[in-house]
Amino acid sequence: MHDVVEESARESTYECLQCGKIVERTTHPGSCSCGGSFQNRAMSLE
Repeated sequence: MHDVVEESARESTYECLQCGKIVERTTHPGSCSCGGSFQNRAMSLE
């Protein structure tokens, strides 16, 4: 049998839409310290 790699354990890069702070997390970081919200940089804003 082949071992399955856990995809959710990979870190994603998130950017605050208000101040531009960038963080890397395995889960959504929630709100930024400036009060803005984070967007996964791999997702299109369109």
